[in-house]
Amino acid sequence: MTSVLLLPFFKGKSLESEFGFVNYYHSQPINRLLHTVAIPLLIFGILTMTYSIDYRLSIFFSIFYCAIVGLFNYKIALLYTILFGILFCSTIITCSHNMKSMFSGLFIFFFGLILQGLGHYIFQQYAPAFRLFEAIFTTPVFLMTYLITDHKSPFWNNVQNETNKWKQILDKERKTS
Repeated sequence: MTSVLLLPFFKGKSLESEFGFVNYYHSQPINRLLHTVAIPLLIFGILTMTYSIDYRLSIFFSIFYCAIVGLFNYKIALLYTILFGILFCSTIITCSHNMKSMFSGLFIFFFGLILQGLGHYIFQQYAPAFRLFEAIFTTPVFLMTYLITDHKSPFWNNVQNETNKWKQILDKERKTS
């Protein structure tokens, strides 16, 4: 059950509608795969950059991010907490408090962004939606949910129906612009 606190950040009126919107922009399998690979890179890049400044920033970022994800779904939040833990341990092993680590984190972060851009422009064949909350929270939650749940469930049937609605709306907008 999604928290009502998230609804103002959604393009749609429900989690299914929001996931339908995200699914529309990530329906091409290679684009979806590139995003699934890129998200841990983005997280690792941010953890590396924040750790190179002060390890407490990395911890704060991890807790804050997983708490917001928890508003979507506690199971997904638990999985992201495990992912953050693994990546944080990797950060401790590979990072030091200097500019080299900061630039390494920045490089990893931008590499993740480039992978996502390639997915959208080459494989999906249109630009991402560029909605900040969606990019930071909704899409990663969507992808994790997509990876671990049964796609034949009523929830995913509703998401597919919402995807079809968004397709009609957004394709019509593209034709008029």
